[in-house]
Amino acid sequence: MAATMAVPQPNPKPDPSSKPESGGRRVHVHPAGGTVPRGPEPVGAEDASAGLRQLLAVEASFRQAPDRDALGLALVNESVTLVRARQGFLLRTDRLGGLTVERVSGTIQVERHAPLLAFVEAAVAAIPREARAAPRSIDLATSEAEEARTYPFRHALFVPLRDRSGGVVGGLLLTRERTFDEADAALALRLGQTGAHALLALRPPLLPRLSGNLRKPALVAAGLVLAGLACPVSMTVLAPATITAERPFVVAAPIEGIIEEIVPAPNAAVAAGDLVLRYVDTAQRNALAVSEREVQVADARLRQVTVGAYAEERVRREIGQARAELALKVAERDFARETFARTQVRAERAGIAVYADRKEWYGKPVAAGQRILEIADPGNVEIRIDLPVSDAIALAPGGRVRVFLDTDPLNPVEAQIDQVTPVARLTEAGVLAHRIVAKLPAGAPAPRLGARGTAQAYGSTVPFGFTLLRKPLAFLRQKVGL
Repeated sequence: MAATMAVPQPNPKPDPSSKPESGGRRVHVHPAGGTVPRGPEPVGAEDASAGLRQLLAVEASFRQAPDRDALGLALVNESVTLVRARQGFLLRTDRLGGLTVERVSGTIQVERHAPLLAFVEAAVAAIPREARAAPRSIDLATSEAEEARTYPFRHALFVPLRDRSGGVVGGLLLTRERTFDEADAALALRLGQTGAHALLALRPPLLPRLSGNLRKPALVAAGLVLAGLACPVSMTVLAPATITAERPFVVAAPIEGIIEEIVPAPNAAVAAGDLVLRYVDTAQRNALAVSEREVQVADARLRQVTVGAYAEERVRREIGQARAELALKVAERDFARETFARTQVRAERAGIAVYADRKEWYGKPVAAGQRILEIADPGNVEIRIDLPVSDAIALAPGGRVRVFLDTDPLNPVEAQIDQVTPVARLTEAGVLAHRIVAKLPAGAPAPRLGARGTAQAYGSTVPFGFTLLRKPLAFLRQKVGL
């Protein structure tokens, strides 16, 4: 079909190839090609039941259509022939309730942008929706469109295609030069009813239908699925986990200063009393030397005042001041000596040094109390789990935990929840999470410190269906309120 739909021109001369039907009608069957079921053969005028047999043959062709496309072509072409129309249009209902042209008689392909289609759709749209339930005659020449002046067939008959509930699922528009009488309208209505029934029969079902042989196994499978959804299971959640020391000795900066060296390498063994940390001690050493000299000066002055006190009364009154100055300098010396001693930090217990990188501490200024490293016992570890708030479930101390370490994912580590922090905090990854601490059972081999993996924490028992739908239900409750 071209951009401007070609329409058949009126031909008042009778077709010598057509055969008269009883009652004076002439029946002409359009060629259907390879995609339309073969239409009924013309019958002789001498047969009194020729019209009825012609109608039954057309309805049989509707039932034999293999698909919707073939049925649409048969419906529009055969309807034009039986009703003695010159052109027919098959319309279908779109999603908005309007009617759009789907098939045109005498053509295989429909050009959607043809002006004639827009003219036909506008003419049908002018019919009120409540009036589309019954056949209706339309005078196309009353339209103000350009096609109304050039289209040769001014009289049209609209026949609705309705489903079992009475809803309009489409329509059939037939056009010719003269008006349609009651007999033509009744015949067109009959064809519309039969065509609507055939179209609905070829419409794909919303749900697949099962045959009798598959119905019972399908019901059994559905019952098993429902039973599986009702099966009680433990609610579980996955969260990142890290193996940490249970009670590590934290080596913090004792004084403010600059780190010169961390003696043990990361993960190296440390014995009690070993040197762990060394400061740059230039300032502390000089302060100790100065304070010792000040003590010597204060001691010398005290001796001088003590000797002179035997001779002069005035000097005897300065003995108390000299002793106080000596005590002050001694206290300053002791403080400087203690500060200098803190420039070298030693381990208070045996273990291994736990920190990231030795080089990042060289020459780094630290404040008093700043955490530098840990000395941990490798045989006394616990599992730290960061449970995101979005995945949080109800967990209680004593709950089961399985940890799948990245170093050995095939052998999960069993543990029990020891404590759950009620307040969430930001982790190193910037995720708001609850801190969960789990401990290994007594006698279990301890994993390597610092090992990471995924922990599966077990909560209360719920139906399996709730476990599957927990996330969608939570989303609907939070976003929609259902």
